[in-house]
Amino acid sequence: MYDYIASGIYASQLKQGQDALGSDLGSTNAQLRSLTDLVRKMALVNQALLELMKEKTGLSDEELRLKVREVDLRDGYEDGKLTAGPVVCPKCGFNVTAGSLSCQTCGAKIAPKYPYES
Repeated sequence: MYDYIASGIYASQLKQGQDALGSDLGSTNAQLRSLTDLVRKMALVNQALLELMKEKTGLSDEELRLKVREVDLRDGYEDGKLTAGPVVCPKCGFNVTAGSLSCQTCGAKIAPKYPYES
């Protein structure tokens, strides 16, 4: 009798766990689709910008490769990633969290490091 009750409890808990896992997976899949869509849109815009630059300026693929490498190395690592390093407050000299618009220590305004930061 105990085994029967215990197996019923186990089955109920297993079902609850599977339902929760399924919900988490659904949410994760939706987030993944959203990020994939965003990356595709960014790739489309980047391709259009590259083609415009080539048409208007005669930019070569080699020049682009060199510039990509230069920008990649700005953080000290050639890793294919754009990583924002620490920003130093021009007023008090403390490190400011990347992406912040003002210093957490003195409140001074911080200019964005990259044009896409607002």
